[in-house]
Amino acid sequence: MDILSIKNLSAGYIVNSVFVEVLHNINLNINEGESFAVVGQSGSGKSTLALSLMGLISIDNGKISKGSIEFCGKDLQPDISEIRGKDISIVLQDPHSYLNPVIKVGKQVLEALEVYNKDLNKEEKINRVKEIFKKVKLDDFDRIYNSYPHQLSGGQKQRILIAMAVINNPKLIIADEPTSGLDTDVQEQILELFSELKKEMNLTVIMITHNISVAKKYCDRIAVMYKGEVVEQNVTAEIFKNPQHEYTKLLLTATTGYED
Repeated sequence: MDILSIKNLSAGYIVNSVFVEVLHNINLNINEGESFAVVGQSGSGKSTLALSLMGLISIDNGKISKGSIEFCGKDLQPDISEIRGKDISIVLQDPHSYLNPVIKVGKQVLEALEVYNKDLNKEEKINRVKEIFKKVKLDDFDRIYNSYPHQLSGGQKQRILIAMAVINNPKLIIADEPTSGLDTDVQEQILELFSELKKEMNLTVIMITHNISVAKKYCDRIAVMYKGEVVEQNVTAEIFKNPQHEYTKLLLTATTGYED
């Protein structure tokens, strides 16, 4: 069953009063419970797609110009503000930019919970945050809960963003280059964490990455984006065994030594 259906989606940004289209007629169907990779180089439109799905593109002076997005069979665009952070969540790259530097991280996770759980009492809320910290492998709860972002490592800050994204038990989570700027060991830990959370919480995951090797290891299917278009999509094994588009072959050559 499709949890997300994207049909003929075009989107872009207003630059100097002129609309510049970045996404061109995107068509994707994401199956419930799968890990789906969107792969492409910087500038291919991956992050614009993520912002469009989350209804956040207007923050960057952008808009969806055409097409539809259905989530669980319903038009997502009018409802996104009511379910964003609840049924569908995003983990953005660079936690330094998205965590408030003057608010303790525990309070920031708590606030993400409170948006949709106003009926919980204080003890229930704290227990829920403790539970989520444990799920994302943030030990030493009291210290981290009472820390400001600058007092945590890059990996810990990314785990805080993940905690905020999953605390309301979403059905779908979008991970937009979630290991950007982290060292190799921590990257691996964060990717493994997504894999574990997917199983534990019955999540559907859209992994946006420039690294097709990450997609190979962690995702069931892959869509390859190039210049704002989906140029190829297939099950992961088939993409690696029998790539069709020249750009896909180029990605494989650069990362895996593929030869046609």
